[in-house]
Amino acid sequence: MRRLLLLIGLMAATLIALPVGAAAQDPETAIINAQAESSLPAPPAPLFTPDPSYRPTPKQVYVARLITRVGVFDRPGEAAPRRLLQPWIASTGNPVVLQVLERTVAANGTGWLRVLLPSRPNGSSGWINEANTIVSIDPMRVRISLKRHTLSVYRKGRLVRRIGVALGARATPTPKGRFSIYQEVREPWFSPLGPWALHLTAHSNVLFEYAGGPGRVAIHGARGALWAEAGTNPSHGCIRVPDPGIGRITALVRPGTPVDIVA
Repeated sequence: MRRLLLLIGLMAATLIALPVGAAAQDPETAIINAQAESSLPAPPAPLFTPDPSYRPTPKQVYVARLITRVGVFDRPGEAAPRRLLQPWIASTGNPVVLQVLERTVAANGTGWLRVLLPSRPNGSSGWINEANTIVSIDPMRVRISLKRHTLSVYRKGRLVRRIGVALGARATPTPKGRFSIYQEVREPWFSPLGPWALHLTAHSNVLFEYAGGPGRVAIHGARGALWAEAGTNPSHGCIRVPDPGIGRITALVRPGTPVDIVA
């Protein structure tokens, strides 16, 4: 009897010492469970690792797509916005995507983005609440040389395409400065603008209204009445790309892509 009580005591002590669930799990079950856990998908990696400042570099820029109406402020956290921006362009329904120039975080943890605005004066910027946007990275950049009459596209700082273009006339010159693509517009087959017009955040410095619009500058095709040879200066400030080059350029860029127009 004493031996039986001692054996029962030893068994009880062994069970207490085992981890929870171990007494009911044999070695084969443990192996199966371990394999199942190792086969679980890893947590998704972030889309990108952001630089806290979001400042543009020669290899990439940050772009912010508006997801709701946003206020534009002169400084982060001001009481009243300078103006309001809608998330869609009224004339075409295209989304508004703006190039980010820098980012800051307020004391309350709110993120603010300084963005390049699609309005006059050229190069103007303002602060918007980051929570009202979706931020992504664009590795593309466009550089237009007025002297050489060339349009060059870079990916992560490396040249991927260069094409000759026609530019603004002496009385209506193509403006210099830092801009970005505002929207991509698919033109009808008969349009003299070619198959695509890439509207910029740039505006003419001499035309404040043109063809019913605000004098916005665009990169577009050239055919029919607007056909022009590369190296010439016939336009009202736009950058004319002889067909079929405009389609090749459009395939490489998107709204928010920076466009630098230099001498």
